[in-house]
Order: sequence, then C-alpha cells, then structure tokens
Amino acid sequence: MNIKTFNSKEILYFGLPMALGDLVIYVVVHVVLARHFQFVEPEDVILRDPKCLFFLFLGIFLAKALAPSHIYERDFSWKEQVIKVFIQIAIALGVMAVSVDLLFYSFAGFFYMYEGILTFVLLLVWHFSFRAAILKARKLGRNKVHVVIVGGNESAQRLQDTFSNDALYGDYKLVACLDGNPDEIDRFVTENKVHQLYCCLNPAVQTETVNRIIRSCENRFVDFFYVPYMEGYLRHSVSFRELDSMPVLKLREEPLSNPLNAAVKRLMDVAASLFFLVCIYPFVWCFVAIGTSLSSPGPILFKQKRTGYKGKPFILYKFRSMRVNADSDKVQATAGDPRKTRFGDFLRRTSIDELPQFINVLKGDMSMVGPRPHMELHTEMYSKIIDEYLVRHMVKPGITGWAQVNGCRGETPNPEMMAERVRHDIWYLEHWSLGLDFLILGKTILQILKGDEQAY
Repeated sequence: MNIKTFNSKEILYFGLPMALGDLVIYVVVHVVLARHFQFVEPEDVILRDPKCLFFLFLGIFLAKALAPSHIYERDFSWKEQVIKVFIQIAIALGVMAVSVDLLFYSFAGFFYMYEGILTFVLLLVWHFSFRAAILKARKLGRNKVHVVIVGGNESAQRLQDTFSNDALYGDYKLVACLDGNPDEIDRFVTENKVHQLYCCLNPAVQTETVNRIIRSCENRFVDFFYVPYMEGYLRHSVSFRELDSMPVLKLREEPLSNPLNAAVKRLMDVAASLFFLVCIYPFVWCFVAIGTSLSSPGPILFKQKRTGYKGKPFILYKFRSMRVNADSDKVQATAGDPRKTRFGDFLRRTSIDELPQFINVLKGDMSMVGPRPHMELHTEMYSKIIDEYLVRHMVKPGITGWAQVNGCRGETPNPEMMAERVRHDIWYLEHWSLGLDFLILGKTILQILKGDEQAY
C-alpha cells in the first residue's frame, strides 16, 4: 500500500461518509423546517418545492469545493473547522437563496437564518463526533501502515516516539529502526512488509548511501520520505516550496508576512486607536495630568527610545510614573522601586501608564498586540546571550502580547526569564490570527480587572 493508496483509503473510509452525512443534514434541516415554517409571503412557499433542493445541492457542491473540510487530516484544528463549517453554510445557503430569489422572486430571510443556525449546530456535532470516531479507529490501528525509520539522529528519535506513542498515528506500525547500511535495508524491505521508509540520513554527506536506499524503495514499491535534520529548528513549522524546480524549505511561517493579514491587523489598530484617542484619552489625560503634577515635578508624558519592527528604534510614550532620574534608560522597574511615586505606582498597577502608546499605534510604530518593546540597551545585551532574540522584532511591538498574558511580564532579572518571554513572542508571530489578537486583548482586560502581581 503506497501513500496514494493510503490517502485514497482515508478519503473512502472517512471523507466520503462525512460528505454524505453533511448532505443528509442539509437536506433534512431544509425539508423539515420548510414543512413547518410559517411563511409570511405567499411566494416563499416555493421553498417547500423539491426543485429548490437542486439549488441547495449546487450550493453544497460549491461550498465543498471552495472551503474543503478534511476532518480526517492529522493537523486538524477545531477552530479552523468551526470557521470552515460557517463558510460552507454561508456559500450553500447563499447560492440557494440567490437562485430562488432570481427565479421565483422569493427571499425568506428569517427562514434562511433559522436554517443556517440549525445546520451549523448539527454539522458541528456531526463533525466532532466523526472526528472522535476517526481518532478511535486510529488508536485501534485500523488500516495499518508499516513504516521503517533509517538513521539515529534526533529526527529519527522524534519519529520513533511519534509512531510509538502518539494515538493520532495509531494506524502507523513501526516495524524497524535501521542504521545506514544499504544492503541491510534492501534485504529488510525485500523480506518484510513495508509501506513507507523515512530516511533521516544526511544526503550531502552520505549521497551514495541515500541513493541506494531510494533505489531499493522504488524497486520494492515502498514510499520514500526524506526527513531533514535541522538542529535548533525542529520545533518550527517548516514549509516546502519550489524555486525553479528546486526544493526549498522555509524554516518559519509568519502569517503577518501575508499583505492581506497585515492590512487587516493594521486596520483594526487604526480603528481602535482612533476611537480611544478621540473618545477616551482626553479624559484619562486630564486625570493623569492632575495626579502626576501633584505627585512630583516633571513632564506628564515619559518618552523613551525602544527597539521596534525589524530592529528600528522609535520613541515610546508612557505616562510618567517615576520621579525624573538618570537611570530611566538603563534600569528596569522593580517591585519596590524607590523611583516610583505613589500615584505612579497606581498607574503601573492598573496599566494606565501604557495608554499613551495608542499614539504609537496610530503612528504605526506599534500594534495593539505584539511583543513588548524593550530598551535599546536590553536589546543589545540579550541579543548576544539568547538565541533567536531578534526574531521577536519580525512583527511590530504591542501594548500587550502573548508573553504578557502568559505570566511573562515585569522585571526580567535573569536571562532564563527573558528567554521564556522570547519563546512566547516567537510563538505569537508564527501563529498569529485575528482571533488570537482578540483572545489576548480579552485576557489583558481580565488581568487588569483582577490585578496582576507582576504589574509594577
């Protein structure tokens, strides 16, 4: 069974039943609801006519083609599945609604709304139940794929752990882990049942050996997979592409490198910052200006040079929370920092001191959500001792971020704490989505309302 046969069986066993189940749900919901729905306009009764099902079938076909939902895939995401189901229903019912309206001059808005809600709920229940059944089948080892791993490096060990311990790959049976002896490998795949071979050897160093293994696999109808060893980058989602017929691996995918994603994020930043600066900020400014002026002499706003997008410096704005001092650009604030005023301590604990950064957001220096910008001195220091520290600057800094809502906030007295913050920042830029930004904003608001011990 080669990979083509295996994928065909996956579609036959999982994809086809799911599609049929979807079709049944669409049809049953439409027929039952149309039969019992009280239509206001006489022409809307046409929705009870079986001929309308043709337009529904057409819509379902287009929905499956434009927004395919492969629930049996191993990188399945329930969040992505919810979005795809919503898009499919919008396309399917949209096609039917437009067709019926054009041909029969009927548009029953409330009917389509109820039909959409019912179909959405039932499809999600069906998809998640079927997903659970797929995982159970894989755990029981149905339709087993016999695999061999060649090599002894970290990639080979990770593969071995995956095939041996991950229930998601329960239908993969690891039959052998071999070294790089091509004669032994040829003999093994000849005498044993093997479907796939995963080679973890370095073809640049062992060119002839790898070529002999490939020929053995091709002669025995065994699918050959090359697993590159990239020390230090294995945790990233590597993507494959071609450049003039040459295979190229990209070590890190950044959703915000897509101009459309970047435009959506920027649009949200501009809209939110404009609303805040026009409607709320003037009142906050008056309150803070009075409190700051009474607490200590000096300016209301504190300005500091920070490291921004792609390492470019910018001037960050904050409400001043400390007495004017010579160490502001060198020393981080601590829990009992004597430089803080009593009113400044209140501003920090409530995060009000960060609000002027909406000006930075509007200017384009920052975003509402992103890695927190650090002082230039810290950027220079930590970039020398923490791997991938500068990667966090591949996205605009933010007023709040994934690291902050996961406990990485405040003082970083040792490199380990900064390294943990960097790991969260890199995870954010690799997994960005608009939904993730809203999640972070929501968690930030909850932190402020509950009080954060690290806000000082």
